[in-house]
Amino acid sequence: MAHLAERVLLAGMAWLSLVAPVWANDTIQGQIVKVAGGDTVTLIDAQQREHQLRLAFIDAPVPGQPFADEAQSALSAMVLGRQVTAQVRGRDQDGIAAVEVVEPHGHVVNLELVRRGLAWCDYFDAQNQPDREQYQAALSGAQQARQGLWSQDRVEAPRDFRARVSQHLRWWLYAVAGLAGYTLLGLVFSVYDKRISAWIQRQDQITKESAEAYRKARMQAEAEQAERDRTREIANREMDRLAAERRRREPT
Repeated sequence: MAHLAERVLLAGMAWLSLVAPVWANDTIQGQIVKVAGGDTVTLIDAQQREHQLRLAFIDAPVPGQPFADEAQSALSAMVLGRQVTAQVRGRDQDGIAAVEVVEPHGHVVNLELVRRGLAWCDYFDAQNQPDREQYQAALSGAQQARQGLWSQDRVEAPRDFRARVSQHLRWWLYAVAGLAGYTLLGLVFSVYDKRISAWIQRQDQITKESAEAYRKARMQAEAEQAERDRTREIANREMDRLAAERRRREPT
């Protein structure tokens, strides 16, 4: 029993040593190398360790929702390729660190996305009262100015959108499963080889058409991403130029 307890203790210490680089400090500093959606980034720290981080206290529109691309573009323009400070506020349900990101000019990116109307305040996150009031003020200002997603007549929270899509997907899978079962029975009891052959040929044609449609859609998505990357690069150069001009104008 003593040996078992010792092994458990050693295993726990080993696990803590693995997660310590992220959780031992409340702050992670490094360069943002990837932006996924409007609220998830990948950071490389000074030790070349990779950290996947989610922006705390907000929920950005997801693909399929209005302003999803705008949220990702805005986040990329503010942090991609830049050195930032990520203040750890906890972790989400998937174990990913939830952070507030401060970009090189000192702006809190999370709050800025809410202020621009490109993110929803996530009231399910733990947040102290002063911070909650600050985010609420930013949200109210964006709503009153009809910024971003608040310019729409009907706004759906990303959390509700994901739940609705998930439910529709489940019903669609049930329908497909039922159709597949019905088709299988028809094939089993069918005695017409030509009909079976024609059905198989039709499915092959559908598969080819679907693959071609997917290929074209992916090419279009890559082209759009390349255009967004070009726009982001231009925006980054402009921000750097403005920052350089501001530094030159400051008294020495």
